[in-house]
Amino acid sequence: MDATIGEPSAASPVERDFEGQPLPGAWGQVTLRAIAIAVLLGIVFCFVALRIHMTVGIVPGFNMPASVLSFYGLKGVTTLMRRCGITPLPFTRQENVFLVSSINICTTIAVTGGFATYIIGMTSTVAKTLVDEVDPREIVEQVPTGQWMFFLILNGLMGILSILPFKEVMIVDYRLLFPMGTVTAHLINSFHTPQGAYIANLQVTTLLKSFIGSFSWSLFQWFYTAGRDCGFQSFPVFGLELFKRRFYFDFSATYIGLGMICPQLVNFSLLFGSIISWGFLYPYLESKKGQWYQTDSSSSMDGSNGYKVFLGITMILTDGIFNFLTLLVKTSIDFYHKRQENDSGMNKHMIKGPSLNYDDRKRIEVFLDNRIPVFVPLVGYIAIATICTVVIPFMFHQIKSYHVAALYIIAPLLSFCNAYGTGLTDWSLASMYSKFMMFIVAAWIGSPGAIVASLVSCGIIVVALHVSAQVMQDLKTGYMTITSSRAMITGQIFGVIMGSVINPCIFLAFQTTATANAPVGSRESEYPCPYANVYRAIGLIGMGGVSELPDYCVVFCLIAFFITIAINSIRLVSLKKGWAIKDYVPSMTAIAIPFFTGSFFTIDMCLGSVLLLTWTKINSQSAQLLSSALAAGLICGDGLFQMPIALLSIFKVHPPICMKFIPSGKQVEVVDAFLRNLQTPTRT
Repeated sequence: MDATIGEPSAASPVERDFEGQPLPGAWGQVTLRAIAIAVLLGIVFCFVALRIHMTVGIVPGFNMPASVLSFYGLKGVTTLMRRCGITPLPFTRQENVFLVSSINICTTIAVTGGFATYIIGMTSTVAKTLVDEVDPREIVEQVPTGQWMFFLILNGLMGILSILPFKEVMIVDYRLLFPMGTVTAHLINSFHTPQGAYIANLQVTTLLKSFIGSFSWSLFQWFYTAGRDCGFQSFPVFGLELFKRRFYFDFSATYIGLGMICPQLVNFSLLFGSIISWGFLYPYLESKKGQWYQTDSSSSMDGSNGYKVFLGITMILTDGIFNFLTLLVKTSIDFYHKRQENDSGMNKHMIKGPSLNYDDRKRIEVFLDNRIPVFVPLVGYIAIATICTVVIPFMFHQIKSYHVAALYIIAPLLSFCNAYGTGLTDWSLASMYSKFMMFIVAAWIGSPGAIVASLVSCGIIVVALHVSAQVMQDLKTGYMTITSSRAMITGQIFGVIMGSVINPCIFLAFQTTATANAPVGSRESEYPCPYANVYRAIGLIGMGGVSELPDYCVVFCLIAFFITIAINSIRLVSLKKGWAIKDYVPSMTAIAIPFFTGSFFTIDMCLGSVLLLTWTKINSQSAQLLSSALAAGLICGDGLFQMPIALLSIFKVHPPICMKFIPSGKQVEVVDAFLRNLQTPTRT
């Protein structure tokens, strides 16, 4: 992907359309109405993102829905103020960008806060899925909510401060694209024109209709869920035998909407992985019980669970390492070429007058006029790093101050590498960096407590790096909309604080509503947190836990390793050569996810892809404009129905009906006889 601005002749003079509008000052872009809407939308998006993350593990980007809803929310508030006789400040795209930036960072905290990964990975619920006898020194059952808020605020601020010294280098000097930030900027710029406002109105109308439909469908399903394995979510569409293999369609609007947002290749890779694992591999491994392994335990690593966990981890890690090295090489080559150009500084850009159009000159001028002195983020980073070095070991005694100090010394370098790669490819590898650090810290400590320490180190790195990458995406949006960098950074800091407060509270609500016999993180739970096993198992590997695996498990892992390398190599070569096969090479990480979670959601997501393909065939323009809004409405409607469910359970209001399925034959006769006895009137 080209990381440069492009040919000047091809660029449209966007800023000419806004030339007559006065540019608000930095603090004129930070308004109370934007802050209020940010809190409201932040709660909504964090609730939905957390629910998806805790059930599927794959969270789509919410940049587009956030941009649409923020525009419409601010416009609606402005209109309401006028009708109430209040003269509001003009609604500008800069205020819109401030709001979107706050929501994006808040949602980033939801995904990287560890609520479905490293926090749950510390609990005995997840630990017992890997080993039968759990060392209590490797367990943290409950992280106090206030303590975790403080942890997230500190590391979120670290992510912002670690990347700020490099913002001019990446955006002005090396002109990195940051694709999602660029797309969001184009969207917001277009919204603030008459044609763009019309399109936004269409998108919001579509979103509201699908939201109401999804919410109503969830309400209808609720009436039939009066017991365990009841309702449409346990509908054995493909028969009871496949249902036992977790292969069924569960009528979830969330997953169908998710399938419309996620790439089709990812959705069909998920389905392929579920068929391979639960359809063929696992039945074969079960037939080897007594030969390759002896235990009946579904959690012990020396039983069939060992194959499931380590095969999935092997594919995910190998895929991540391969892509990491590929991106590192590409980034290094691109960085070298940029350095060879020796093109940096405002004067250099302005001297190259013929190579810059009006938009570029205007944007660079405003961007550099609002620069923040380098010593400000530098001093702030050192101060917060010092606090963290003292406070985090106090929170988690398993990790020492020198471990934390080492992480914060290397974090700025990792932030730069990750953000630079995101600028080229739109892909943040924060999770891969955090997994590497987990392995290193677990091996470094190598004694009881190492697993918890490695999970804490994962949290430090993944929050800081993912936030820093999102900060650069948003700064690119601010650059292209002439939004003050100081206003942007204010919005990002507010987003970190907001996300660090909102998300632990939502997570606590999920924990409260989970049933006692199926807590969050267990395989039977409504929130199984599939990646939590992966993260804890990496720490286990770092301590040398591979020796307890069942027979031939390492052989299967080696086979998975070479298959992953081969498939990734085919994809890389096909992309380079432009072969048609490049659009059909599956994602190995997506294939690996059903190894942990089962197959049910893959059917829904593939249905979402099929619906989108059909819509595109019928009306491609309509599908392109409205599919994301439709998907967002489906996801939000189904997700937000969990709020009234929680309220109903608090007030002891339960569903009236249980819809359950049993095999034909004698079981039906037994159930019928039992029901007849219940209906027989009692004689007095």
